[in-house]
Amino acid sequence: SLASIRVRIAPEQIYFLKFILEAYDNLTIMSTVDRLEGVVELKYPVELEQEINEVLRSMAQRIGLENCDS
Repeated sequence: SLASIRVRIAPEQIYFLKFILEAYDNLTIMSTVDRLEGVVELKYPVELEQEINEVLRSMAQRIGLENCDS
């Protein structure tokens, strides 16, 4: 099954985030929820949650990431 997380990033960084995540084969599926606000949803296999969190944490400052789910 898939888990999901919504995050807000700087809107101009949406394509950068998508590019980076696509480099990790089958890690996540990214959907843009609100392009103007920079809200995206990431869907991923539950067993990859730790990897997802590590990738997001490593990029958080660069893309202005904040978790919308917490």
